[in-house]
Amino acid sequence: MISRRHLEPRTSPLRPLTNVLGLAVALASLAACTSATPGGPDPTGGSTQTSPTPSSPASPDRSARTATPEAPPEPSPGVTRVRVTVGAEVFSAELYDNPTARDLADLLPVTVTMDDHNRLEKTGPLPRALTTDGAPAGAAPDANQIGYYAPGRDLVLYYRETGYFDGIIRIGRFDGAIDAIADQPDGLTVTVERA
Repeated sequence: MISRRHLEPRTSPLRPLTNVLGLAVALASLAACTSATPGGPDPTGGSTQTSPTPSSPASPDRSARTATPEAPPEPSPGVTRVRVTVGAEVFSAELYDNPTARDLADLLPVTVTMDDHNRLEKTGPLPRALTTDGAPAGAAPDANQIGYYAPGRDLVLYYRETGYFDGIIRIGRFDGAIDAIADQPDGLTVTVERA
């Protein structure tokens, strides 16, 4: 005679736990597959909208950022904030904290007539030479920097990157791109004044 004990299926004491874990993984996978991306369509045909949490404020939309003028960046200690008027355009900039830049700041306001040089920069002679005390022998300015070319006592506005040249001293930088000045004609009037 076969006992009832032999007819019942054998189960491990861990089997109920395995079934619960398997069910939890399956539910998590199902939830991940059916969740909608924020602001996009959900599986039911509607759209989901998310609102920002108090700890993470919503960022303004792009059109709002471009419509409102941004405040100029806080100047670094020792720099001089300036406004550079090139023809009809006005650019914000800063003069660095070095002897040559401070000497230019003492000369402000100054108006210079500039010509294009090698489709990289606008250059024009200052009324007097600036000090070169402590300056390196030369530099390789980046686009949107202000320089001083000591041999010609020229103020230089770099709208493109240049290579290294002896006699160049970097004395400042613009807050943004100035490539709009590239097509300005020779004889351009540029005024630099304190902001």
